[in-house]
This record gives sequence, structure tokens and C-alpha cells, in this order.
Amino acid sequence: MKKLLFSILSFFIILSASAHAVFIETSLQGTKGKSHTVKVVYGEPDEHELISKWWWYKEDMQVTLTLIKPDGSTSSLTTTAQGNHLLATFIPDQDGAYHVSLKRDTERKAGAKTQYQINAIATIQVGNTTLGHTSAHLANELFVFADQTVFKNKKEVSLTLFQKGKPAPNAAVQIIAPSGWIKWLETDAQGVIKFIPEWKGKYYAEVSRKEKIEGQAFEEYSRASSMSFAVN
Repeated sequence: MKKLLFSILSFFIILSASAHAVFIETSLQGTKGKSHTVKVVYGEPDEHELISKWWWYKEDMQVTLTLIKPDGSTSSLTTTAQGNHLLATFIPDQDGAYHVSLKRDTERKAGAKTQYQINAIATIQVGNTTLGHTSAHLANELFVFADQTVFKNKKEVSLTLFQKGKPAPNAAVQIIAPSGWIKWLETDAQGVIKFIPEWKGKYYAEVSRKEKIEGQAFEEYSRASSMSFAVN
């Protein structure tokens, strides 16, 4: 009976934890010289909430993304509200790995003890070179990094969780497969998780962590982060 109750409780914890997150939705393959569309969405990977329901967003709020090119140079992408997403575009002018990054502290109510921070990244492969595919190009305070731009189905996937520029050990990372399969994995001493994918398509990784803070008007940071990667 205790085992059954634990299984049911774990099931509902997983459902609750995976319910809503901020994602960067985009094709993970791009073409040099052709416009590439990027969307910021909120909800589940297959179900996006209307912007009017986003707790962290206010009408006419300016949300800017950072584009990191393969050579490490950066530029800002301005988004526009489009019903259930924020839209931005860019034109790749180099071959290699492009990273699109969102990092934003949410508006904190007066007296609130927690400061929430949203992090989301997407990696777009242009051409056949992996130039620029390095975690050093990302300045987010919490993010999951894939050691390849594309993985093979039935072959091991390796992901590393970084917090403030360092691998984060003993942290729970949620993996969401194209089939809807969800699994929690714990990072090892090097901040790494590994698993064997069972389906082709786009996978998502989500993580959240809290940090006690001193010398601020609040007591803790609560950071959330998401990313996606392809399995062919």
C-alpha cells in the first residue's frame, strides 16, 4: 500500500512539475542567408498558453533575446507579441551553432522574499560544422547544455547542467520526449546526466533550483531553465 501511495504521489508530482515552463520554440536546423523564426512560449511543449495568461508578462513589456553567433559575437533580438507567443527572427550569416538565449528576472512584488528568474535557450545548427557549440558562449545563470547539436536514436545522450558557469552536481533534471514520456534524472558529480532515447524527434530538458541570497531585498533566487535538442 505504501509503495502504491508513493507511486501515485510521484505521478502527480511529475505532472505538476511539468505543467508550465517558458520555452524557446524554433527549428533546430537553419540555413545561411534565410530568415529563421524564434518563438518564446509558455505552457507545455505541445500546448501554449495565451500571452494574456502568462503570470510573468505584462502588456507591452519588452522582452529581448540574445543571439550568439558561431564566432561568439552577440546581438539582441527584439520580440513582438503574437497571441500565444513572442516572435523574433534573424538571418544566419555563418555556418555553425547559433544559440538563442532568454534570461530575465521577473517583476517581484514589494515585500516578496523570492526573486524568480526565467532562463531558456535554443541551439540552431547551420551547415555541417559545429563551430560555436560551446557552453562558454552562454551567460545564463542556469542552463542545460547538450554536448552535441544532434543525437542519434538509441545512442547515449549526454547533457550537462550549469549553474553560474559551473557544472551543478546532484540536481534533478526533467526530460520530456516527443512521445510525452517524462523522466527525472539526477546529475552526477560533474553535473552530467545520460540516457538512451527511445524515439526520434525534439526532446526538452527542464530544471529549477533555489539559492539563498544575502544582502538583497529578498531571501532567495528561484531559477528555472529549459532547452531542447534533436534526436534523429
